[in-house]
Amino acid sequence: MRAQIKAETTIIALLLAVLGPAGIAQEVANPIEEIDALTQQWTSLEHQKDELRAEWRTQKPILEQQLALLEREITELNTLLEATAEQQGEVEQLRLTLLQEQTQLEEEAAALEASLAQESLDLHSLHRDLPPPLADTWAEELARLDNPLGTVTDRFQKLIELLGQLDDFDAKLTLNEVVMALGDGSDHVVKQVYLGLSHGWYVTADQRFAAAGMPGPDGWVWTPVTDAAPIAKIVGILEQRVDPDFVSIAFELNEPPGGAD
Repeated sequence: MRAQIKAETTIIALLLAVLGPAGIAQEVANPIEEIDALTQQWTSLEHQKDELRAEWRTQKPILEQQLALLEREITELNTLLEATAEQQGEVEQLRLTLLQEQTQLEEEAAALEASLAQESLDLHSLHRDLPPPLADTWAEELARLDNPLGTVTDRFQKLIELLGQLDDFDAKLTLNEVVMALGDGSDHVVKQVYLGLSHGWYVTADQRFAAAGMPGPDGWVWTPVTDAAPIAKIVGILEQRVDPDFVSIAFELNEPPGGAD
């Protein structure tokens, strides 16, 4: 037993003698390498930091300038957006106003169209009762009033013209010359005198034929008269061949065409 313990002790001693100094030196060398590596890393980081600082100092003015430009652009864009929003509000308000005006104009145009249609019917009804010269003029004018291709404005202007002609004829004595087929079956040149829209007379130059006229149920009606002298005298006064004077002439009182309006 003692011999065995002594042998083991001897082996351990030999191992320590062989491995002891080399192992301790290796363990001491590892921290130094680590410190050296860390030192190199620190130096590299410091160098990178210096480079970054140098680059930052170089780029800072440029970046600050770009930042200032961006801030100014943002300010301008905000101002533009505000102005655009305000303009859009004004445009929308204008659109609504125009839409209301358009609606009103369409309503007025529809009312005017209905009024024109009614006035056209009234004028057609009145046409047959007009004195022949005015009725002949209206025959062509009414066709223009009824033209479906005409604008509302054109037709309304034509209506005003026709009503103006009506008022003018009704406000004065009108002298007219025309060829008429008379009772003997021949055509004669006659002088016609119209007192407004309600009465008229004609007479031939030789005073053989004379008549008084007025609107009837089916249009203008001429009724022969025996006393042509008053009519001839009125014609002479209107033609300035005879001095102005009072003329007594018989006629029937009646309401002129359109008088009921």
